[in-house]
Amino acid sequence: MQVFGTRDELLEWVRKVAFRLGFVVVILRSDKATRAQGRKTYVLLGCKRSGKYRKYKTNLEVTITGTRKCDCPFRLRGKPTKGVEGWVLKVVCGLHNHELANRLVGHPYASRLRTDKHALVVDMTKSRVKPKNILLTLKEKNEDNVTKLKQLYNTRYTYKRSVRGSRTEMQQLIMLLERDKYIHWHRVHESSRVVSDIFWTHPDSLKLLNAFSNVLLMDTTYKTNKYRLPLLKVVGVTSTGLTFSAAFVLMATERQNNFIWTLQRLRGLFLRRDVYPTVIVSDRDLALVNAIEVVFPETCNLLCRFNINKNVKAKCKMLIHPREAWDVVMKAWETIVDCTDCEAFPKCVEKFENTSLAWPIFLEYVQKTWIKPHKEKFVSAWTNKVMHMGNTTSNRYVVIYNVYLYVKDCFLKLK
Repeated sequence: MQVFGTRDELLEWVRKVAFRLGFVVVILRSDKATRAQGRKTYVLLGCKRSGKYRKYKTNLEVTITGTRKCDCPFRLRGKPTKGVEGWVLKVVCGLHNHELANRLVGHPYASRLRTDKHALVVDMTKSRVKPKNILLTLKEKNEDNVTKLKQLYNTRYTYKRSVRGSRTEMQQLIMLLERDKYIHWHRVHESSRVVSDIFWTHPDSLKLLNAFSNVLLMDTTYKTNKYRLPLLKVVGVTSTGLTFSAAFVLMATERQNNFIWTLQRLRGLFLRRDVYPTVIVSDRDLALVNAIEVVFPETCNLLCRFNINKNVKAKCKMLIHPREAWDVVMKAWETIVDCTDCEAFPKCVEKFENTSLAWPIFLEYVQKTWIKPHKEKFVSAWTNKVMHMGNTTSNRYVVIYNVYLYVKDCFLKLK
């Protein structure tokens, strides 16, 4: 008969064995009374699926129910030994009336975080460690850990909510912006007190923006936050080709009114009234393009070549058949984009039209959407007339990759 030193050691051993077998053990009943009180100290253990489901509210009518309870008869009983300090375990019933699980990953009880693991998750959250790295640390400390990312996200949310206290999420955001001395503005709907747009930037970003104000990149991300609101990122470019975050704006909608308010706040960040961006690179969002013309009339607005080529290529694959013609058509399109002479531009367009005559729908899309209304904003013959320092895309990662290729080319030339 195996004797355990303490009650906790007995419970830990039973749970490890049950985990390997494919079920979860829970405490059904326990008592820590003394014999003088007329009761015995014991702990009764059972399968997590023991017992039957009981409604919390008797008058609640539930149409669809689901439960893990199946009145499993499995029972273990632990009690202190006589004469010697320790605990012993007795099997009351060793049978199950259900199949054992092959793996307990995702099981609510088996994957829950214990007190010590919960504290570890909170500490790593304070240190800004990513959830996937937190989960990796938990599994390195315990190979039997079956916690999933969902439990970590729930724990992080509970902790952040406790820190916020009675403040709403918007009040918490404003408090943090003021605490860290961010420059920020917000506005509310006229008919309510709901915040519609919020603009913020770091003081260091303000210094960089005024030092390197020639080129700005503007791009909007979609569905990247739980509010499903568009986030406008304003990115600046230094003289060495590096990028920095100039400002962020969370907007209710992507209408011209929202963009005008945003760009007016951005214009107010410039300390000198005679120094404004020379070039702003954006995608073909007509509301943003019109707002730039209103707020920055002296600035040249270029369209992102990366997005343009991506859209044209998508239409090409959709409308042009066979596949062998894709490369020919795209090469003809590239000659239009890379044309450096305004006089040679009509010949490039004519060559592209002759190549695409067999697909009139595709040709009409390119002409009406890009060439006729916006050729001055992405064709090299016109974009080279302004100092954009090689920035022809609003995609920040493409900009960084282009800088990497440029530095690599310079390094190879030095060799």
